[in-house]
Amino acid sequence: MSRSLDSLPGVSELLRLRTGGAYVVPSPSLVMALMSGPSQAGEWCAVVGAPDFGLEAAAAFGVDLERTVVVPRPGEHWLSVTAGLLDVATVVVVRPPVVVGDHQAERLRSRLRQKDAVLLSLGHWPRADAVVSITDSSWVGLGRGHGRLTARRVMVSVSQGGPVRQMSLWLPNVDQVVAVQEQPTMPLTAVKAG
Repeated sequence: MSRSLDSLPGVSELLRLRTGGAYVVPSPSLVMALMSGPSQAGEWCAVVGAPDFGLEAAAAFGVDLERTVVVPRPGEHWLSVTAGLLDVATVVVVRPPVVVGDHQAERLRSRLRQKDAVLLSLGHWPRADAVVSITDSSWVGLGRGHGRLTARRVMVSVSQGGPVRQMSLWLPNVDQVVAVQEQPTMPLTAVKAG
């Protein structure tokens, strides 16, 4: 029996992660936002095959690093490492180093159901429950050649087999919080991401 995992405000309005599910999320910052809710609720997380995964950035999103297992370079054993981590982690993030076959994906999905866990793939995953992606992004805070980036506005799209749902989020806002984008109360300068 699957359950819905805790989510950050804003993210929960767009997508609720359900155990037993596999989700394609090509954006590391979006993965961190999705990990944050379960992590803050006390769930263990794991990251496999992503040596460039920013742990400091994950902590800023609210991921508890004390309950996060990281295997940056599992090599050819990435699938068995991922399956093994499902014994201890509720949310497992993986960047597959090769194209994942249907048979491999189905074996792992069976284990996800048995272990009451969720898989977030930073790359293609066969028959994923949803594809969650950033379709537009802009940064806030830079003036004309000066200032610093203080917030990021993104348009997030969720495809689950039906109509694509979209929502504009701060990822994060000027207070470093993930939130649904409301109309700004004061003028902000935006710089388009390239």
